[in-house]
Formats: sequence, structure tokens, C-alpha cells
Amino acid sequence: MKTVNTLIPIARVAMLILFLLPAQSWAQEKRIKKPKRKSKITSVDNFVNHSFELYHKVFVYDSLIKAEVEVPVEIEDELMERAERDADSLWQEVPDIAEDISDAPFMRQAKATFNLNRTKNALKFCMTAIKTYFIGTNEEDEEDN
Repeated sequence: MKTVNTLIPIARVAMLILFLLPAQSWAQEKRIKKPKRKSKITSVDNFVNHSFELYHKVFVYDSLIKAEVEVPVEIEDELMERAERDADSLWQEVPDIAEDISDAPFMRQAKATFNLNRTKNALKFCMTAIKTYFIGTNEEDEEDN
């Protein structure tokens, strides 16, 4: 009976540590899915579409680099041109988003917020990938020294 009583606190601590560890440490990097439902707010839906077009291009490029596939210069240049156009189209949508969300009914606001949060994660991935491949990382700087 004493061993059971001593095992219970140890099991509780182990479960606590297990649940407090970030889930990303075990998860493999996978593609962020585009929201299935549209918010029916035109500016938000356009922003989400353009963001995920950009994300798709960056994700494909990132996957090729991680698979150590040599990307031809022509394809890389074309990817960069298209990514630049997608980024420009994002800037065209930004000014209208806040006003359109505030004028929409509550349920559309909720859908728009959900879609924008998923878009934020996709754009965050794009920024970190672009930063590591074109600006460089600290590891590469240390290797050069």
C-alpha cells in the first residue's frame, strides 16, 4: 500500500510535466491549412487568399531546400517575383480590413478573426523562412568564422 501511495505523487508530477511540455517538440512540421469557411467579409477573404498563396510558394521552396534539392535559378527568380506580387496584393487589402470587420455582424467578425489568426501563423512561417534563407542565421555566421 505504501508503494502505491508513493507512486501516485510521482505519476502526478510525470503527467504534469508531460502536459506542460510544448506539443510542437513532438510534432513534425506540416502545412498550415487554409480556413475552410469564408468570413463573407470581402477584404478579409481576399487577404486570407493572398496570404495562403504566398504561404504555399514559401512552403514549397522551404520543402525543396530542406530536401536538399537544388532549385534552378530561373525557377527561384520566378518564385520570388510571384511572392513579391502576392506581398504587394496583401498591402492593398490591409487598409480596409479593420473597418469592414467592425461593420460586420458578430458571427462574421468571429469567422474573420479565426481566419486572420490562421493567416497570422502562415505569414509568421513565411517571415521566418525568408529570414533564414535570404538573410541567414546565427549558425551560418558562426560557421563562416
